[in-house]
Amino acid sequence: MHFDNPFLPIYDDLVHYEMNAVLRTLKAKALFEESQSTPSPRVAETRSLDLPKCENTEGCTMLIDTDEALERIIASIPQDALVAFDTETTGLDPIKDHLVGFSFSIDGKTGYYVPLAHSYLGVGAQVTQERAKKAIKAIFEHRVIGHNIKFDLHFVTRFLGVDRLNIHADSMVMAWLTDSARSLAMDNLSSSLLHHEMIHFKDTVKKGENFASVAIEDACKYAGEDAYITYRLYEVLREQLLLKGGKDALDEAFNVEFPFTLTLLGMEREGIAVDTAVLEQFKKEVANEIATLTEQIHSACGTVFNLNSTKQLGVVLFETLGLAHGKKTKTGYSTDEQVLEGLKDEHPVIAMLLQYREYHKLYSTYIEPLIALAQNDPTSRIYTSFVQTGTATGRLSSKNPNLQNIPVKTALGMRIREAFVAPKGKKLIGIDYSQIELRLLAHFSEDSVLVNAFNEGHDIHMQTAIALFGAEDAQRKRNIAKTVNFGLLYGMGQKKLSDTLGITTKEAKEIIERYFETFPSVKGYFSGIVEQAKEMGYVETLLHRRRYFDFASATPMLKAAYERESVNTVFQGSASDLIKLSMNKIDAMIRTEGMRAKMLLQIHDELIFEVDEDVAEEYAARFVDAMEHILELRVPLKTSMHVGNHWGELK
Repeated sequence: MHFDNPFLPIYDDLVHYEMNAVLRTLKAKALFEESQSTPSPRVAETRSLDLPKCENTEGCTMLIDTDEALERIIASIPQDALVAFDTETTGLDPIKDHLVGFSFSIDGKTGYYVPLAHSYLGVGAQVTQERAKKAIKAIFEHRVIGHNIKFDLHFVTRFLGVDRLNIHADSMVMAWLTDSARSLAMDNLSSSLLHHEMIHFKDTVKKGENFASVAIEDACKYAGEDAYITYRLYEVLREQLLLKGGKDALDEAFNVEFPFTLTLLGMEREGIAVDTAVLEQFKKEVANEIATLTEQIHSACGTVFNLNSTKQLGVVLFETLGLAHGKKTKTGYSTDEQVLEGLKDEHPVIAMLLQYREYHKLYSTYIEPLIALAQNDPTSRIYTSFVQTGTATGRLSSKNPNLQNIPVKTALGMRIREAFVAPKGKKLIGIDYSQIELRLLAHFSEDSVLVNAFNEGHDIHMQTAIALFGAEDAQRKRNIAKTVNFGLLYGMGQKKLSDTLGITTKEAKEIIERYFETFPSVKGYFSGIVEQAKEMGYVETLLHRRRYFDFASATPMLKAAYERESVNTVFQGSASDLIKLSMNKIDAMIRTEGMRAKMLLQIHDELIFEVDEDVAEEYAARFVDAMEHILELRVPLKTSMHVGNHWGELK
């Protein structure tokens, strides 16, 4: 960057005495004076930006470390500009960590970095918190784009003391929508889509330190690049999305996915209350059970060993006790759940080991971490992170902690759910879509038997049981019919069905054949999905979100997996579409009407709310109505609803 130097007479003295802050201030002033007479490279697109231009095709970064310079730049951004925005923080936890600086780009060429909380000996000038707040508020009056912007919004909303800021788009979500199998990391996307190698975080932040310790000049290069690369990724990915899916794909992104990011942000900020006394009591009970089981297992095996060591366990089971085993590897014998299940009838210790593992997992994976998290919060609430782009089908995943994997089918798992509570004066509401994927099967396949069964309000599993086993055995075999109904949606073949039901493969084959005879359109529809996946290279969900499959270069085993996943994606992905639409609608209802309610969790097809006790029934009815009428299908959408004092009462 070249400009006439207005402070040349004292330049050498300023350098000699390392008056860096003064140098930067004067340089910024000179740059802005020059920019008044230098036309912007993108005048046609964004009108006059009144900003210095970047001649480097790789991109430029510029430091803004005075309030005056920041004010001028923000004021010169055109109203209709796209602004790529990124934050730098001391860590990943928005509750205990804080903002160090932020960067933005309005043309994909220059990235501006604004430091506000770097902390090290000899740190240079930085923008004041007050001016930074004004600047961020002004930036979010434009069309803001980010990469994994939910993370940035957590820090920025807390910094500003607001609940919500609007966004235009998220380039990470766009990358996922165009190819759910690709790496979504900005570094990798920059390399693959822009052929630009980015500065890496590990090369910027020393081990054991955080971003506040990074020299401001180095931080500027790293953070400024994040901003202008985000801008470029947005442009490329928007074109990809349009080329691959047309207007439908863009509509799904802008009308569903980007608003959904803000819905999730609100849920993550709320957290859910936990009664640590309940967990502490459960912890004692589980610890006693673990101790008792350990003693019993040692006694049954005739030796003391570490139950958590798969190597030691393998030696005891297959050498000391002489049980049948699979092939021994370099690391020892396999003792995974499948192996132990296969040995259940061989020795009484196997049942004890399976129970020990269930108790130990509950203790180490759920009870202890949940207690620690709740004790860390003054209101005993825990906060999960929902991952919008974590699955290929579109279903949410949850992490830190993962609340979607708490066991639900066991009495022990239900005990953990009892610790998630409604605070005094509140109630929890749980609303679960009923048989949503089977209803979608009826909608898509248009099978007359399925459609009529749902429209007439029949129990679909009972109808299937009658068709497969006759009226006399139907009630007794309803659960088998349920397994078949859902299993076939997930590509379950005769081998898997025989293993699941404990029947011969011949019997499983006969059941599957009778199923397709009962619902004649379903088999053809399944085959159609697979054929489309092979011919077009993708399948689409209800809202035209696509998942791509590379059949051409797949191995035979991978092709078989793709066939199962293509069918699964249509139903699980469409169920995900419906619940996203419902969540966005209910979130808007709560905000616009000032309802005394909070949406807390999404566990697959179930939503959990915390509401004031006196309006619980009224709100529950309204939320049910929103979910059941979110879209009109060929069959009605139905939910089950429960109100309770803790999560365990919501089933």
